[in-house]
Amino acid sequence: MRYIAVIFWSIMLGQVAGFIGGALNQQKFNSTYSIIISIVFAVIFSVIPLILDSSVKDTKKEKNA
Repeated sequence: MRYIAVIFWSIMLGQVAGFIGGALNQQKFNSTYSIIISIVFAVIFSVIPLILDSSVKDTKKEKNA
């Protein structure tokens, strides 16, 4: 459920950021690109903590041995 919420909110905030960024650059707003980029960043930021957590657990096991 946590990952669904992360993807949902990243899409919402990505749309807002894309709209504001397009307005500031005086370009046409493209919602498809905003959704794709938002999902990519949501996946990246969801996976990074899992990778870092597993590396911390591995180093703790090595120190205890």
